[in-house]
Amino acid sequence: MPSPAPERKGQRTRQRILSAARRVFAEVGYEKATIRGIAAAADVDKSSVIQYFGTKSNLFREAVHWTIPVAELTVTDPAETAENYLRGLLSGWAAEPNGPMAVLLRNSMTSEDALELLREQVTDHAVSSVAATIDEPDARLRAALLSAMLMGIASQRYLLRLPDLAAASDDEIVALTVPLLTALISPGSAAGSTTILGEPETS
Repeated sequence: MPSPAPERKGQRTRQRILSAARRVFAEVGYEKATIRGIAAAADVDKSSVIQYFGTKSNLFREAVHWTIPVAELTVTDPAETAENYLRGLLSGWAAEPNGPMAVLLRNSMTSEDALELLREQVTDHAVSSVAATIDEPDARLRAALLSAMLMGIASQRYLLRLPDLAAASDDEIVALTVPLLTALISPGSAAGSTTILGEPETS
């Protein structure tokens, strides 16, 4: 059987290093993590980590990079858009507890570098992308509040594991939160409607 192309093998090695880096950063934090330790977790030489990423800072930045597929989640109905954002967040965190956003949030509590990177990603990507879909003069503030609510739910449910949030079902969280998110996305559309366990009802 022919050996895999060098480029394909290199991509696999790169992804293995990124996956190992997220595990290490989640377990010991950015400050205590070392390139040597990450290399060992990825079962590669330290020189390979340096070859692909250069420094621990560069590796961390790439390992915790995340994006919100705003274009895919945004639809004509603001309430459905809000639910798409929230369910996407809940399912993503449940499926990948050591995903990029989770690792970045954990590390932002103990590392100034991680905190600054979190601010950068939230401001430059999340807030800007969502604000572009909101037709209001205070769109950026609305997008920032929406982002704060979503990240607050995620961090308190999955990182702090607050009992009431951890025990609640996705549908219960959606039912109580979507009307609030909808009011931020499109204030006029939120009036006169409620959501019960994910099913919108007109009052």
